[in-house]
Amino acid sequence: MNVAVVGLGKMGSALARHLLAQGLGVTVWNRHPGAAEALAGAGATPVGKLGEIWGKAHVAMSFLADDQAVHDVYLGAGGLVETASGGAVLVEMSTVSPAASQAVADAAEERGLRYVRCPVSGNPAVLSSGNLTLIASGSPASLEAAMPVLERVGSKVYQVGTAEEARVVKLAVNSMLVASAQMLAELITMCEAWGIDRSVLLDVLAGSAIGSPFVKYKTAALLAREYDATFTTAMAVKDLRLAQAVAAAEAVPLPVTALVTELAVATCEDGFADLDFLALLPHLQRLAGRGTDVAPGAG
Repeated sequence: MNVAVVGLGKMGSALARHLLAQGLGVTVWNRHPGAAEALAGAGATPVGKLGEIWGKAHVAMSFLADDQAVHDVYLGAGGLVETASGGAVLVEMSTVSPAASQAVADAAEERGLRYVRCPVSGNPAVLSSGNLTLIASGSPASLEAAMPVLERVGSKVYQVGTAEEARVVKLAVNSMLVASAQMLAELITMCEAWGIDRSVLLDVLAGSAIGSPFVKYKTAALLAREYDATFTTAMAVKDLRLAQAVAAAEAVPLPVTALVTELAVATCEDGFADLDFLALLPHLQRLAGRGTDVAPGAG
């Protein structure tokens, strides 16, 4: 089996390496060819033109930055939809709007292609370990065609619907993540103001009714004051705004999400846009007039 990976940022590169480790043939393409060439040494086959991926692959998987990138890669001249043959499988794994995704779905259906929306929950390290969570939606035939590859990528594949449901669920997950990070920022700052070490607070939170995999996963970074990005504050703002738009389309108010969006925007404006979204904490520390874990612009 040969799989194409399109878009070789942190997640796309990790996906390509993971598939190679699984013994699959992997064809790669990226707008900036340096990332593709870097994977050649690991056994991947780079191609110069996007449409050339179909020379070997029958399945294409993509991690792309935003709606515009998805439009260009899938629907642009020489893009994945135009160059694919009938029956090819398209697995789009980015966090983008339902509207952008539906445009790809419509075009894919016209050409007899299998299109699966499959955003993920996890980061490159989680992907590399095989423990990624996949949130998939699409027609039963499309999901069936994609499943042999999806099951090699993640430990859990949630099938949540036949259309854009996966996009909405992913935005819900990310909104909850950022809201949780804001609450952690507030509680850590409050407790430290009272002389309580954050390690004590995090230990109590992890063992309490509100303990979660997220709290446990982020504990090491919070204790080390480490803000290398797995998911930047700027990306968090993008996803929060997408969630608000999805809710507004159905006249659903999201007052907490709206407030968290304002706080995330302020965190970006404070110089923390390129740091991990845990940077909500140093932003709040600055608001509280306290020493910060990391200086603005440190990323």
